[in-house]
Formats: sequence, structure tokens, C-alpha cells
Amino acid sequence: MINKDIAKNTNIKSPEELITIYYNYPSSEGKPNLKIEKKEIEKNVFEITLIHDNQQDDSQKAEKIIMIAEKIGGIWSVKKIRRNWKCYDGRGHTDWGTEICN
Repeated sequence: MINKDIAKNTNIKSPEELITIYYNYPSSEGKPNLKIEKKEIEKNVFEITLIHDNQQDDSQKAEKIIMIAEKIGGIWSVKKIRRNWKCYDGRGHTDWGTEICN
């Protein structure tokens, strides 16, 4: 789905912009506490990590997205996406995991 959405968008200039478009945090929720890191793992292939910490949620504390994406000729292509999260104390796992917080 993300590749279809970005296929003709040649205005995406950076890996950070790409993952922010994917995350698409609703502006009605205020400004999120995001940390974004990137590393080039091959020529024009990036591992991009977005962490949204201290979420305004009653059970989920943080979410992490790790995206592998490639840029060829000004066009981005997402190869892989992994997501996991942390829960608040008493609401599930407090380290990164894939089980839903309760």
C-alpha cells in the first residue's frame, strides 16, 4: 500500500520524510515525541527507525517502526516494515514486543 501511495511522489527528499509520511500521525493528537534515525545499509538502501515515545495512550507507551527502503531515480520503494511497541507498567510488556498492550 505504501509503495502505491509514494510511487509517483518525487518530492520525498529524505528517509526521515518517507517514514514520517508512512507513520502519518494525526495532527489532531498534538505534536508527537518522535526520534528518527537512518543508516545507509547499501548504496541508496536505508534502514530508517522511527520511535514515538511517551504516547498519550492509556496502555501503549511507545511505538517503533523499522523500515527498509530504497531510492532509485528519485523514487522511493519500501522493501520491509517491522513494527513493535512498549506498554506502560501494568498494561503488558515494558520492553519492545509485538503483543498488544491491554
